[in-house]
Amino acid sequence: MAVSATSRRHLFARGSKVATNRKMLLYRSLGILLFVFTSGFSSAQFQASDVKALPVSLIRVIANPERLDGRTLRVIGFLDYGGGLDRSVCLYLSEVDARNAVFSNCIYVKKAFDKGDKHLSKYVVFNAKFRYVAGGNGPDFLSFEDISDMKLWPSQADK
Repeated sequence: MAVSATSRRHLFARGSKVATNRKMLLYRSLGILLFVFTSGFSSAQFQASDVKALPVSLIRVIANPERLDGRTLRVIGFLDYGGGLDRSVCLYLSEVDARNAVFSNCIYVKKAFDKGDKHLSKYVVFNAKFRYVAGGNGPDFLSFEDISDMKLWPSQADK
């Protein structure tokens, strides 16, 4: 069944049902696109500023550093000097590892600490970006940087 040219003009004429439906479809499409683009930009800004830290054990970090490289982690450990001339600070698995300088059980913490800092020689919990240098050695082989939200671990808060 063929539609004549005059009846086709009437279908798309101003105010006709087809023209109104097309306008509504156009407005809906534009609204959806606007929503998608604006929500995409705001979520990108949100993700950049509020990255969720992955809670992970220090043992898992030391055992699988390549899997966690570049990620923001939430870790618990014993914060103490790592020995050496530069007096770098490390996060150890335990107080015993720190006292005995078990460097294979520690990760370098890239943050300046004052001598009397309340976090030193205590168990702490913090968020940090983890870095791993493949094939490296020394204090930068495994390290935490961009430290945030550092607190004494609850069992040590009252000591």
